[in-house]
Amino acid sequence: MTPKLQVLLATLGFTLGLDQATKIWAQSAFEAPPHKMVFIPDWIEFIHAENPGAAFSAFADMGQAARMSVFAVFTVIAIGALVQMFRQLEKNDRLGAACVGLILSGALGNGIDRLYKQTVTDFVKVFWGPSGSTRDWLYEHFDTNVWPIWNVADAAILIGVALFILQYTFQGDKVASEDPGANPLEKDEDTTATNAHQNASA
Repeated sequence: MTPKLQVLLATLGFTLGLDQATKIWAQSAFEAPPHKMVFIPDWIEFIHAENPGAAFSAFADMGQAARMSVFAVFTVIAIGALVQMFRQLEKNDRLGAACVGLILSGALGNGIDRLYKQTVTDFVKVFWGPSGSTRDWLYEHFDTNVWPIWNVADAAILIGVALFILQYTFQGDKVASEDPGANPLEKDEDTTATNAHQNASA
């Protein structure tokens, strides 16, 4: 088993398990009043919410059959793209594998929710702190100082995408510093072609 596959499976198993466990906890912990837990006053609360849509409640107003069809198509495309990304990683690219594992676990975690109950369990409610200029501005323009409620799967996707962007940004900077005229994407293609040729020769 290659190092990247080990990291992928470990990241996927841990994050997906944590996502499902915290959703089950939220569903049971907040059935009775006060239906919430204040974690950091004026900043973070834990509650139980069911989101029939996607991020920011997108597609929530669509019919259930149409909404589920859209989610199914997006999920299949996303998983296919992630599998292809993983295959293109070098066998020792642990950070890249972790990024893919985080994004994949997030997609699967929310996909499991939609498959079994047509909604996604969210439970982390974030506010913009106590009274102040930023909070007043949010109320003035958006009528709220609350960010969209989210879960572990949402956080995994966000962190995975952010780390992936940072990795390839720094990789591009490193390639540029080594060879100012080089294109990091072309270098990746050349490396992939060289590895394929070496494997064929072996």
